[in-house]
Amino acid sequence: MAQHVPLSVSTREARGSAQNRRLRKAGRVPGVLYRPGGDSLAFDADEYEVRRLIRRGGIRSAVVDLTVDADAPRTVLFKTWDSDPVRDAITHLDLQEVDLTVEVEADVPVVLLGTPAGVREGGILDQTAVTVRVRALPDALPRSIEFDVSEVELGESVHASDLEAPAGCTIVTEDEYGIASVMITRATLAADEEEGELEEGAEGAEDGEGGEAPADEAEGAAESEGE
Repeated sequence: MAQHVPLSVSTREARGSAQNRRLRKAGRVPGVLYRPGGDSLAFDADEYEVRRLIRRGGIRSAVVDLTVDADAPRTVLFKTWDSDPVRDAITHLDLQEVDLTVEVEADVPVVLLGTPAGVREGGILDQTAVTVRVRALPDALPRSIEFDVSEVELGESVHASDLEAPAGCTIVTEDEYGIASVMITRATLAADEEEGELEEGAEGAEDGEGGEAPADEAEGAAESEGE
């Protein structure tokens, strides 16, 4: 079951970049609530509280009990947000009102567990996708989807089709969508090439290259000298 988190916001009448700058200086985040079949609602929220919710993880699939002014709580999901990495602040927030009885789609984090067999052989794990899109009732949205990569060998990849969705949830991301792969490093490749060259040299020595002549050839040479 998805986590429920509370958030209180205030409606805002004035819009525009100048007003938004004033709100941000006051520690508030301007945002928009999108409502199905209705007009969007402009609001502002406490920036510290919004940032705290986002940093706790899994917020993309969390059900938010949103209180607007003194109204009864609404059921919403985090849609998108903008941030300022320099100031480490959230600068804008979009929310989507949902019905708990109607399925929705959301991006859910993919968490990789374990150490791949290919990494133990000298490769590196490259996770190219950190989320997949799923469909479920709001309360059935998972916080994350885990995958054990312990058996992934060098050169192998993990795709969306390899992931297992929890009960009541369907992964809608394309099956062939790449999640991660174990790549061989230049150092490992060079070590393999060097090992191959050493093995070839050893095989050449075993075949008699630079060694003593066979016994029958030595005996023939001695008889020729005696004649």
